[in-house]
Amino acid sequence: MKRNRTLSPVERVVALCLSLAWLGGGAFALYFALIHSRWGICAAALAALLYGVAWLRVAASSRLLTWTELIAPWRRLRA
Repeated sequence: MKRNRTLSPVERVVALCLSLAWLGGGAFALYFALIHSRWGICAAALAALLYGVAWLRVAASSRLLTWTELIAPWRRLRA
């Protein structure tokens, strides 16, 4: 699959739903981890929140992210 092709509206909605699911699950897990002092769950919750933000960026940019954009989102790729 090419990374530079634009996503269809249906694919953007799916990416947005994935983002909301990961962000909601991560937020609940973070709440649970902080209330019950479970630091392993806290680490997993933070990873889920970051994954949700990545899917949110996919939905906003209407294309899949490259590995460089995923790992270092502050870097700009030269065309």
